[in-house]
Amino acid sequence: MITKKYKELYGIKIFNKNIQNNHRDYNAKGLEILFKNEEKHFWFITRKEFILKKVNKYLRKNDKIIEIGAGTGNIARYLRENGFINICVGEMHLNGLLFAKSYGIEECYQFDLLDSPFEKEFDAVCMFDVLEHISDDYSALLNVYKMLRDKGKIILTVPAHMWLWSRYDAIACHKIRYSKKQLTKKLKDTGFKVIETKYFFSSILPLLILREFLHKDNRNPVKQEEYDIYLYINPIVNKILLKIVRIENSIHNFLPNLVGGSLLAIAEKKS
Repeated sequence: MITKKYKELYGIKIFNKNIQNNHRDYNAKGLEILFKNEEKHFWFITRKEFILKKVNKYLRKNDKIIEIGAGTGNIARYLRENGFINICVGEMHLNGLLFAKSYGIEECYQFDLLDSPFEKEFDAVCMFDVLEHISDDYSALLNVYKMLRDKGKIILTVPAHMWLWSRYDAIACHKIRYSKKQLTKKLKDTGFKVIETKYFFSSILPLLILREFLHKDNRNPVKQEEYDIYLYINPIVNKILLKIVRIENSIHNFLPNLVGGSLLAIAEKKS
C-alpha cells in the first residue's frame, strides 16, 4: 500500500523532489561513476553473482521485490534477467533512477527510506551496500519492516569490520563498517528473525588490509578528484581478481566464515 502522494516525472514516481544532490548519506555524483564502472569492475560483477545465489535460495521468481538505494538499478536488472520479473527500484537521487529506466526497469520510485511511502507492500526488500550510508540505521530498518508483508524478507549487504576502514569509506559516504554481531543485533532489535549472515570477499582481505594501511582516512572533506579515481583499477589486476573472487564464490559454502570484506544478511518479518 502506498501511503503518500507523489508526482510522476519521466515515468518515475516522485515522493520527495527536494532531496539534494550532495545529500550527506550519498552524493548523486557517485552514481555517474558507478554507471561507468559497475559492468566491468570485478567487485560489482562478483557481488551481484554472489547475491543472485542467495536471492535464488530465499525468494520466489514471482515475489514482489524492491531494491532500495538501488543506485543505477544494475543489480535489479541482473535479477530481472535471471527470472525475477516483479522487481522495482527505489532511490533518492533522480539521476540513478534515470539510469535504471535506461536499463528497462519500469517501476521506479524516488524517496528517502527514512520517510518511506510504503506499508505492507513487498515480499522482499533488498538493500545492497546501502545501510552503512544511513546515520539512523535503526529507523531505516524499522521502515523496511513496515514495508514488508508478513514473513517478507530483507536481503542486504554491508561493508564489514571497522578495522578495514580507509579513505575509500569516506569517499563512498560510509558511516560504519559492520561486524556480524552488530548487524544481527540491529535486525533483531527492529523485529526481524535472522535467517543467515555470511561474510564474503574473504579472498581479497589482504588487499583490503593493505588499502587501509596505504590510504588511511585523514577525515578531511572529500575532493572531486577523489570521487573521480576511487573506482579505478588496473585492467590486468581486475581480470585476476575477477577470477579469484569467482573461485571464492563457487566454494563459499565450504570455507570458514570468520572475516571478509563484506557481510550479507537475510532476515524475515515475523508474522
